Amino acid sequence: MFPKKEQQKNQPFVSQEESDAYGFKQQKVEGKNTKEDILKQNARIEKWRRMMPKIPKLLHDNDEKLKRRLRKGIPDGVRMLVWPLLADVESLKQQAKASYEDLVHSKEISQYEGQIAMDVVRTFQNNHLFNIDSITSQSLSAVLRAISLSFQDMGYCQGLNYLAGSFLLLMSDENVYWHIYSLLTKYGCLDMYVNPAFTLKYYFALQGLIKQFLPDVNEKLKKFEIVPFYYAAEWFITLFSSILPMKIFLRVIDIYWFEQLKTIFRTSLAIIKIRKDEIMDCKNMEQAMAVLKDSKYFYNYDPDKFIKIATKDFIFSRKDIDKYFELYQQQPK
Repeated sequence: MFPKKEQQKNQPFVSQEESDAYGFKQQKVEGKNTKEDILKQNARIEKWRRMMPKIPKLLHDNDEKLKRRLRKGIPDGVRMLVWPLLADVESLKQQAKASYEDLVHSKEISQYEGQIAMDVVRTFQNNHLFNIDSITSQSLSAVLRAISLSFQDMGYCQGLNYLAGSFLLLMSDENVYWHIYSLLTKYGCLDMYVNPAFTLKYYFALQGLIKQFLPDVNEKLKKFEIVPFYYAAEWFITLFSSILPMKIFLRVIDIYWFEQLKTIFRTSLAIIKIRKDEIMDCKNMEQAMAVLKDSKYFYNYDPDKFIKIATKDFIFSRKDIDKYFELYQQQPK
């Protein structure tokens, strides 16, 4: 697992007045939306509303229009209506052995409750919504406990607190549970948490993609003996919720519901490319690792620009990823 973020204890607390809608440090605002901007946004929302009844079929058919719209970003006004359709929440509720309410009120004791309690305190410590004993923190504890009871083979895995915490800034604790349930089951993330060795092929594939698309960065990291596991473990386990600000994280998850694993690699490559100059200027391993783990850099980064780099600069297919997985399996153990 990735190192605990003990350094967060020294981060300045962001007051409610200084925070954005999600409780984080207010990002730089370039200017107010014009009347034309508002009309365009409303038109986009209406297009999404018309598309919503068709989403399950469009998702099944790998529809290109849905793909393009997800890359453009789901408008904030309808995201919480669209995500449950992409996550297939209602079907999962019918199939699940236990409801969220049953799990919350279960008398069963989770062996992970102590670890969960510690990680809840560590989660987004500079966000006023996660004050100790706040409703958000209590909800986070309830969600993580329910997940640990529902997925006995996995229990609880460090990193889920950041993912669940990010989702809690958008939706109720019950909805958070079902969206994570979807990621673990329908979207196949469970193996990543149950068996950390499962992700070794992910790091191998990322190494290959860095070499393919960013060869100079690959050589620099190789010189410092930095392998993807050192920095990307946290990215993968938290689905980037611990390093990217909410406005970019939400756009990444919008795309993830459709493009899945490719999104993880493209997002990783985008982070590395955006920080390329700083990485190339580093004099040692410690400096390079500090750059790769720096979550503050993206506070004011344009989400549209980030997504464009991720989706336009790194073109590869799922078959390309599978080839790297096959190469990994052929490596001497």
